[in-house]
Amino acid sequence: MQFCKECGGALNLFESNDEEVCWCCVQKREKVQVPPPPPLPSTDFDDFVGATFSCENEILMLTAKEGWVLWSGPLSQPVPFETIIKRARQIYRIRRKRRQHSDERS
Repeated sequence: MQFCKECGGALNLFESNDEEVCWCCVQKREKVQVPPPPPLPSTDFDDFVGATFSCENEILMLTAKEGWVLWSGPLSQPVPFETIIKRARQIYRIRRKRRQHSDERS
C-alpha cells in the first residue's frame, strides 16, 4: 500500500500519480495555482449624479449638474469611456475644491 506524500492518506490503487500524491492534494495544488479574480472596478460615480452628455456643433460634452463642462471631445474621434470618466472626475474634483475654498472665504 502506498501513501500520499502530502497528507498521508492511502493512495487509490487505480490512481496513476508519478508524484505519489492523492487526487485531493492534486486538486488543492491546482486550486492554489489559480490566480484570484481581479478586483472589481470602482463604481464611484457619485461625482456624476445629474451629469449629462450633450452634442453641440459636432462636439460631445459631459456637463455636471452645476453647469461645469467636465469633458468635451469631437464626435469624429473615438475616446475610451474610461478615459472620459478619469478626466471628468479630475476636473470635477478640482472645481469642487475651488468652490469650497471660495465659499469658505465668503
